[in-house]
Amino acid sequence: MTSEKLQSDSQTLHRFIQLNCDKKHHDVPKKKGVLEVSFQDKCLCELPYHLCEECETLFVYAYGRLKNCPHEHKPSCRKCPNPCYEKSMWKKMSKVMSFSGMQLGLTKIRKLFSK
Repeated sequence: MTSEKLQSDSQTLHRFIQLNCDKKHHDVPKKKGVLEVSFQDKCLCELPYHLCEECETLFVYAYGRLKNCPHEHKPSCRKCPNPCYEKSMWKKMSKVMSFSGMQLGLTKIRKLFSK
């Protein structure tokens, strides 16, 4: 995986998990943190987050799996021939991606119609 792909996928992961947490866990205590995205010991960017404990655990877990993906051309996790996610975490991430993807799509549609 290239550094650009890791940074892009990490930012997408951050956006999806943060949106999910903001919408679904708004009444749960959150903590602030910063995830340092690095490639070959070089910091690419920092992703500040404000997540509940459950979402922070998922975020750190997913980033770890993403960073250690053995594929040079990373497939989507759904199509991966040898998935690295534990079944329970894969189910959680699937729900987050589905919900947040729908929310981001609706946001784009709302912006089009509000003009």
